[in-house]
Amino acid sequence: MGRPVPPPSLPRNIEDPLDILVHEHVRQEWLCDVLETIADGLPGKLECALAGMVIEALRNDLPLHHKDEEEGLFPLLCRRAVPEDNIDGVIRQLCREHLADDTYCDDLIDVLAALAEGRPPENPEMAGYMIRGFFESYRRHIAFENVVVLPLARARLTAEDLSELLERLLRGRRRLAGLRN
Repeated sequence: MGRPVPPPSLPRNIEDPLDILVHEHVRQEWLCDVLETIADGLPGKLECALAGMVIEALRNDLPLHHKDEEEGLFPLLCRRAVPEDNIDGVIRQLCREHLADDTYCDDLIDVLAALAEGRPPENPEMAGYMIRGFFESYRRHIAFENVVVLPLARARLTAEDLSELLERLLRGRRRLAGLRN
């Protein structure tokens, strides 16, 4: 698989919280690309360093991102949306997808940890199918948020909303950085 390439880091000069969310989507696309490479390489062994990065993203980064959207971005959008935005159904669907993704991550982490330890999956085809099911669904999720949710947020959120969201995002990232150190 070659030397593991870490996910792109957040540039220090980003001050727009919506740009932070876009950057997180770039990191999530990296994660999907890595998961696709892993699925393609089954039943081969997964490099420990790469496994660690992927497991870390699944265990910490995705849940934090989902929480930021559900407790930060989505309530602000609901507050500012106009009826023709039809945002309530969109947000309900995205929250359902977040819940399914978070649940799915636990199973993915088990498979990836075993691969990192050199234990091939009992059923490589099933493991590959499971990994593919996650990254294909997640890529659609990211694309939808990028073309529907984030443009709507740019159109509707006020400067005060963006400031509130930025503080929430930075607070969560500081907390996560403290866990990693």
